[in-house]
Amino acid sequence: MPSLLVSAVGHLFDDAGVFPPARLPMAEALAAHARATSGPYSRLVGPFLCPVSRLDELDACVASGLPRPRQLGVIAYDVGRSGRRLGATPGLVQIEAPLGTPLPDLGGRVRRYFEVSWRTPMADQLDAVLAAGARVKVRCGGPTRDDVPSCHRLADAVIGCAARGLALKATAGLHQPFRYRGRDGPHHGFVNLLAAAAAARVGGGHHDVVAILACEEPQAAGLVEVVARARDLLASIGTSSIDEPVQALVTRGLL
Repeated sequence: MPSLLVSAVGHLFDDAGVFPPARLPMAEALAAHARATSGPYSRLVGPFLCPVSRLDELDACVASGLPRPRQLGVIAYDVGRSGRRLGATPGLVQIEAPLGTPLPDLGGRVRRYFEVSWRTPMADQLDAVLAAGARVKVRCGGPTRDDVPSCHRLADAVIGCAARGLALKATAGLHQPFRYRGRDGPHHGFVNLLAAAAAARVGGGHHDVVAILACEEPQAAGLVEVVARARDLLASIGTSSIDEPVQALVTRGLL
């Protein structure tokens, strides 16, 4: 692995296999996660992500003999009565929910992420996350073209987080290392995002960060050279397929 990429991809990919577009059954997702965390690229794999509403299903699969993930992230669109249970969930390292969702504060051992919206002023949302002592989650894709934020909007979030000292997680649509244009429109690249985070971390301006996010292959391959310190800002990337981004890196000789 190129030395410049080692620190930038360590445990970068949160495993969202039970979420769209993969939508794996729980048992298949747990088995795939076990393979990923014991395989040759295990150092790239982050926590297994599970909806709070399916924790009982996860427990049942573990009781049937499937390995329990060593690290678990819970997506809590409605915590409800599950708040108390979360504190006793084995391996819990993070909770994610839309901004405004009441989340239990389980201390420094459990990271809290609040998802922000592209339809609301970004600065106000980031201030709210900062006041809550939490981290930021953004979506970079979705089922429609309108779900992909522009490079300008994404740059606003990255620079805003850097200015406030907020850690950032990105999810959805980040399957390829570099930005590309598909039949359904443009898609962001996760190496672009790493490089943009690294630039924002050292005071890069809006124009520079937008240019990095907009860069496509083959020129974008040079972004690998500037990802140092990206993880001080970009904590992780959620993906419904660990294999897809890893294989994309392997194909390009980056792993």
